[in-house]
Amino acid sequence: MNKISAIIINYNTPAMTEEAVASLVNFAGGFNYEIILIDNNSTDKVFSRTLEGRPIKFIQNTENVGFAKAVNQGLKAASGDYILLLNSDALVEKDTIGRLLEYLENNHRAGIIGPKFIYPNGENQVSSGRFPNLWREFVRLSMLHRILPFGAYNKDFATIKSVDWVSGGCMLIKREVIKQIGDFDEDYFFSAEDMDFCRRAKERGWQAIYYPAVKIIHHYAMSSGGRKAVKAIRLERNGLNCFFKKNYPKKIISRLAIEQMHNFKILVLRLLGYK
Repeated sequence: MNKISAIIINYNTPAMTEEAVASLVNFAGGFNYEIILIDNNSTDKVFSRTLEGRPIKFIQNTENVGFAKAVNQGLKAASGDYILLLNSDALVEKDTIGRLLEYLENNHRAGIIGPKFIYPNGENQVSSGRFPNLWREFVRLSMLHRILPFGAYNKDFATIKSVDWVSGGCMLIKREVIKQIGDFDEDYFFSAEDMDFCRRAKERGWQAIYYPAVKIIHHYAMSSGGRKAVKAIRLERNGLNCFFKKNYPKKIISRLAIEQMHNFKILVLRLLGYK
């Protein structure tokens, strides 16, 4: 059996996907692993010869089924004791996966772990935090999180700690967690499914760990147009809407208010010329 099954999903980012696979292969750390590469019916598919001879299982979808459903396809094909979710625009560095694996193996209550994320220019990138509520989302969407010391984001980029959620952009999961809580919720298309998964795990007593002792380079939202793309904000809005409907069904006013804050942000971006 493989120690780690890595699931990578390509949607119109073939060159970046090839880099992500290559980084994982180069820094696999000497343990047994497999890569499950899923193409979500991309116009631009991965055909590079650099992938030949690698331990890769390839799944070609005939439609874009979204992130959560594609991950579940990967889970069904996976044989590893640990599952690594890695975005197609994320590049791992030396010892990253090995150190994450070591932490999970040595800490019984830790079920999910994620590294520090940085942008290609070296700036810190948020990749963990607290579960959303109306106040935290107001602070985040209004950009007040840049000056206020609280909110949804974990902005302590130096301390190993238990958090509410870590990003599915690079998330290592014990197989035991999935056996207990099940697969990813396919009601989510893209965004907030990682928060939902972490929430279900925490309800069963597992910890989600932010582990900044190692890092990845994350280009962020390449398949949805970039950090300020209207599409990316719309997907985020829909994901959070799904999260609130499922986990806080009585907080209707909060959910609708957060939805309108996203709509306002989309309007502003469009007025500024973003698409």
